[in-house]
Amino acid sequence: MKSIKELYRIGTGPSSSHTMGPRKAAEMFLERHPEAASFKVTLYGSLAATGRGHMTDVAINDTLQPCAPVEIDWQPKIFLPFHPNGMTFKAVDAEGKETEGWTVYSVGGGALAEDNDSPSIESPEVYEMNQMTDILDWCERTGKSYWEYVKECENSDIWDYLAEVWTTMREAIARGLEAEGVLPGPLNLRRKAAAYYIRATGYKQSLQSRGLVFAYALAVCEENASGAKSSQLPLVAHAA
Repeated sequence: MKSIKELYRIGTGPSSSHTMGPRKAAEMFLERHPEAASFKVTLYGSLAATGRGHMTDVAINDTLQPCAPVEIDWQPKIFLPFHPNGMTFKAVDAEGKETEGWTVYSVGGGALAEDNDSPSIESPEVYEMNQMTDILDWCERTGKSYWEYVKECENSDIWDYLAEVWTTMREAIARGLEAEGVLPGPLNLRRKAAAYYIRATGYKQSLQSRGLVFAYALAVCEENASGAKSSQLPLVAHAA
């Protein structure tokens, strides 16, 4: 099993595969070509078909444009063989010559892959046990708790990372409860978290906690939909 960092990711919405993945790919390509005079990015298949609604272009432009101009080519009818969420980044020098092309795939949950020969650009397996029953047996056998198993497998920075996840989520909830107006997109959906929160605070004690939990969840969903930074469960987000 991979690191918990692969489960709880911090990134921008609204989609782990269409926003978080492309943003990460753009960051990686920019690290390789900070000297580029411009960039060309081609989005294929699903990324191109629904990318505008998921702000794929915004994620890429926000990353690359501070360094150099970006040209995005949308190719929704072309599906690369490895995965439907394919994209190609090209760096262009001052003379207009392409210095490198890199094809990468956003395979879900914010994770990236290159091809069958290099299927993952992520952290290695860090947990020896992959079944919950095995972990439960280990806890009973050793007398240790879940967090102690995590401590044995993860790097020491895991606790700082989880604290950052918690802080990010709390900030997303706070922003979502304060924000009003309409969410981005052509549907003109109004934000409802703030209204639900006010309504829930007036509920009887037996119902209030349930109402507040719903308001908090809605606040994060609306922040995610608006493209804001939050902590996401990308496997769940991708399945949705």
